[in-house]
Amino acid sequence: MSNFDFNAISIKDITQTRLLTCSPDETMHEAAVKMVERNCSAILITVNDQIIGIWTERDVLKLDFSSSGARLRPVSEGMSSPVICINENISLEEVSLKFKKDGVRHYVVVDDKGKQQGIISQTDVINKHNFEFFLVLKTAGSVLKPIPPVIQSTQTMAQAGKLMHSSHSDAIRVEFPDESIGILTERDMVKALASVMLNPLVADYASPNIITVNEHESLYQAKKIMLKHGFRHLGITDNKNNLLGIINLSDILAGFRSTYVEELKESLAHRDALLKDSLKSLGLAKKIIDNTQEGVITTDKYVVIQTCNTGFTRITGYTEAEVIGKTPAIISSGRHDKKFYQAMWDKINKHGFWQGEIWNRRKNGEVYPELLTITEIRDDETDQISNYAAIFSDISQLKSDEEEIKRLAFYDPLTELPNRRLLIDRLVQEQAVTVRSGKNGALFFIDLDHFKNINETLGHSVGDRVLVEVAYRLKICVRDCDTVARISSDEFVVILTELSEQIEPACNEARHIAEKLQHSICQVYSVMNHKLYISSSIGIAMFPEQFGMPDDLLKQAGTAMYRAKESGRNMLQFFEHSMQEAVMERMLIEKELRLALDENQLSLYYQPQVDYHGNLIGAEALVRWNHPKKGFIPPDKFIPIAEECGLIQALGTWVLERSFIHLRQWDKRQVHLPHLAINISPRQFYHPDFMGILGKFVKQYQISPSRIMLEFTEGLLMNDVDAAIDKIKQLKKLGYTFSIDDFGTGYSSLSYLKHLPVDQLKIDKSFVEDITKNEDDAVFVGTIIAIAQHMNLGVVAEGVELKMELDFLKQNGCFCYQGYYFSKPLPEEQFFEQWLKKANQCFN
Repeated sequence: MSNFDFNAISIKDITQTRLLTCSPDETMHEAAVKMVERNCSAILITVNDQIIGIWTERDVLKLDFSSSGARLRPVSEGMSSPVICINENISLEEVSLKFKKDGVRHYVVVDDKGKQQGIISQTDVINKHNFEFFLVLKTAGSVLKPIPPVIQSTQTMAQAGKLMHSSHSDAIRVEFPDESIGILTERDMVKALASVMLNPLVADYASPNIITVNEHESLYQAKKIMLKHGFRHLGITDNKNNLLGIINLSDILAGFRSTYVEELKESLAHRDALLKDSLKSLGLAKKIIDNTQEGVITTDKYVVIQTCNTGFTRITGYTEAEVIGKTPAIISSGRHDKKFYQAMWDKINKHGFWQGEIWNRRKNGEVYPELLTITEIRDDETDQISNYAAIFSDISQLKSDEEEIKRLAFYDPLTELPNRRLLIDRLVQEQAVTVRSGKNGALFFIDLDHFKNINETLGHSVGDRVLVEVAYRLKICVRDCDTVARISSDEFVVILTELSEQIEPACNEARHIAEKLQHSICQVYSVMNHKLYISSSIGIAMFPEQFGMPDDLLKQAGTAMYRAKESGRNMLQFFEHSMQEAVMERMLIEKELRLALDENQLSLYYQPQVDYHGNLIGAEALVRWNHPKKGFIPPDKFIPIAEECGLIQALGTWVLERSFIHLRQWDKRQVHLPHLAINISPRQFYHPDFMGILGKFVKQYQISPSRIMLEFTEGLLMNDVDAAIDKIKQLKKLGYTFSIDDFGTGYSSLSYLKHLPVDQLKIDKSFVEDITKNEDDAVFVGTIIAIAQHMNLGVVAEGVELKMELDFLKQNGCFCYQGYYFSKPLPEEQFFEQWLKKANQCFN
């Protein structure tokens, strides 16, 4: 098969068999989340493994982003059905024409019996085709469409969706306040739908700059830029850098339709005719041959070179004088054996021509690939072979581009580690090897703890540097026969092979290596004047003990990793089947928590904080979830899930606003609570708009910041202590006070405490409950109180339940308490009646 035999490639060679699917009753938001996670442009809707419809990025434009209920509609309401199917045996050229005819971007691929085999997109066709030579001859401006409409960055995504839908555009221009022009695409609309924000601004998802090429650049260059950067759109400019329009991958596909290919074939046929005639007119032949960029030689019937053009000299380095009278063997690379040349000449003798790829050698010794066509020329009168003509082009750049595309397909461009696709291939091989050898293997699923905080506070450039360093540390800790891969932002996978045949020793070996990896990851990172500390959670699945498909093994290791996180982070955990049940429960809680925020299932409880006389001096706001069917769900069950899935920002904002609302309501009822403690998460604290949200509530509800104590745990300090201190200082200037919650449970407190501008330490209840039973805990609590007194910090003991505990704390200098001995957390109205009204006289 020649490189130009486009019809010989059937679509089953490039069909994607790993499908992204969902059920008809899943919401459009849930479908969008899956599409973003897999970076897919479409999702198939299935019932009993049968495809009943398809929902694409284009369908997202029909959604009303301004409606809170629209994103919760079932995806079946927006899907296209039935899905258009095509037979797996048709050629790429046929399917490219069919894409244009049907006006779609995806087809379901079926076999001759109608059985569904997978899916194919326009992008798959573009990635596979070998018509780069023809794309070089066509300019980017030749496929230009009218310039798309423009929208302001301050407008909403709902307005953007309506504009894209009404204008039939898959991308629109975005004008920013500084008059720069960016771009918003269908894929950005999907990302907006996948987020928890209702109708965000265009600026939140638009790309601030459009990558462009000049209208006179070739379609090959345009395609190369788009594939290299993973873009699906490219701006086209004139010589004055004015934006003329935007092209997409579909326009590239249109650039090599069969009509254009047929024109090129006719052009080549015409050139061949001229070449044959030129043997009778050497002057005319010289002009034609010298005006082509390809290398051209003619030989006699004994294959002795008679002529060559300047293109031949430019490519090979040999002048005409150096090759006349010699055979083409002068440029032979030595890479092809006799069988190769025998097959080539057999085809020439049978069909009169040969076309294909061959390796030859330049005069300087460099070996290069070329696309070669050899044609026999017969005498018009005798019909005997009189000459041979060879036309060839240097395809080194095309080969290099092919290798780059393969590299991008199988390796992570940031860390240069294998990506998920290559990982799966290697995992399949290693599973088979362990079965044959009788030895065990292990799969590590590694997730960096709180890595998102680095990206959100210090920027993705710092995060990328950290990821590169983590990749290096992982590689030097394992053997050459093991595999280290990066499968998503901060998730790495390690395949260990050649472990012991007995499962128990193999598990011990795996645990030892996992601990070694964790120790290496935990070492300090010095990145762009920041000293960062990162821990990792590792899930381990052993094989062939946990035998199954590679994806199943990955899920098992991922399940174990989440269990490790639940155990306190910087932990490792082996997979057990019971974990799968916990994962399913976690997914259900996450789904229902999203609804809880919208359906007012959450409420605030308040636990009194009292002095040593039992007088109310403040309270702590605590969120509670009363599920309509399951009843009360404990905070320690749903708050960690909110942190993992990104809901903690919305949940934290809700808690802040409800707290301010209640304070305002109590003030209006002439009851004043001087001090309210509110817990904040690291992601909430580092959010760029955190101070803005606080300021908004202060102004709206007229609450003095001095009445608000913000509580955080030591985990907030783990990523960047300096950034945390700077932000705390800014907030303290506004009047807010700070308390370190669960003090003593982390590892960094004492080393950083002297630098932290905090006002209070809160002793964790795990220490308080044992101070009368455990001498170590008693000494530890006494030490915390002494440290607080020495540094002029307040100290609160939480979890006080017994009179003996209270007496111990009083004797050791702690005079502020919180716990069941005084009161459990109470609903807002009950707290008001039982505590605030009674304490009103004292406050006044």
